[in-house]
Amino acid sequence: MTAWNDLFFLILTVSGAYLVLSVSFLLLSQYLKKKRISERNLFLLRRIRLLYKPIAWLIVIGGFVSLDPLPHGFLVLLISALGFRQLENYVSGLVIRSSAMVAEGTLVQAGKIKGRIHKIASLGMAIGTDQGERWVWYKSFDKAGFTLVSNQAAQQRAIYLKSKLPYSEMKTLIFAHPVLALGKEIRLKKMNTEHVYLLHYTLAKGASNEDLINFLHENEMATNNSEKFEN
Repeated sequence: MTAWNDLFFLILTVSGAYLVLSVSFLLLSQYLKKKRISERNLFLLRRIRLLYKPIAWLIVIGGFVSLDPLPHGFLVLLISALGFRQLENYVSGLVIRSSAMVAEGTLVQAGKIKGRIHKIASLGMAIGTDQGERWVWYKSFDKAGFTLVSNQAAQQRAIYLKSKLPYSEMKTLIFAHPVLALGKEIRLKKMNTEHVYLLHYTLAKGASNEDLINFLHENEMATNNSEKFEN
């Protein structure tokens, strides 16, 4: 690379590629939600987009240094030294965020801190604990450790439904919803009361029970914690 115009073209190229990735991710995400297909199919594209950012930065930085190796290389080293701690957080975060199991709502433990992930950012994450929300830098996980706590028992639920929809149609609608864990038993049992059913299900990691409840209501299925529904 010999001219600033070349560097500018390189920046446009990597930015355009990232834009294509982001738009593809958005369109595919909307399609899967519309078709009630599990969003786990998005994991590969999500990981590619996650890893593309640092690769793109390395390519651009390499092009910048190649324009004038000594002064530009020194400038990059100086900036890297000043932001070394943040770079450590970012790199550690890439490893953690690349896991398909890390999602908002997942129960985790980092040293003495245990709670559910509220927010995932580039340099750290917010974890909701019994004492309130705690911000944890990714680099601190290298010392304290980072564990995904099995919370299957907490995710297993049961709820009563009331609907005049045919039993087979209800099963088709419910069983295809992406918030339900794949490979886990889902049972829809008819009760003695007419049009009342008992649904046993397990939420996928990081899934929201509210999303399922809203979906049931939108599809003419009332919900209740007991078999007795108000008329």
